[in-house]
Amino acid sequence: MIRRSDTPIEVLLSALIAGAGGLTFVLVALVRWQIEGGADLLRAPIFIALIELLVAAGIMFRLRVAHVSGMVLFLIVALLHLLFVLADIPVWARIVSGVLSALHVYGVVLLNTGPARAYLGGPR
Repeated sequence: MIRRSDTPIEVLLSALIAGAGGLTFVLVALVRWQIEGGADLLRAPIFIALIELLVAAGIMFRLRVAHVSGMVLFLIVALLHLLFVLADIPVWARIVSGVLSALHVYGVVLLNTGPARAYLGGPR
């Protein structure tokens, strides 16, 4: 059972970034799909959102593997969002991708703090 009083704020925020970031990415893809058409816009965001939700659940349930895999996933997704910032897509989607990229880098920083490492049992 998860007791929020025992969970450091860094862990809660990184899980929130993983869950909300993935769902926001899917929401942006849905809006772009409605505007531009083409169902291929939804494949990657849905896949990434599923993986991010799994990592968020793993972080909340204190799975040791979620610590390292969360940092790796956050870095990969941040780089992916930076590619979208540089792509030829609408400006509003570029802005959202830039914010999501910054949030994912912040998630890596949060997972690398002392309280998060101690809580998740990562390397010291």
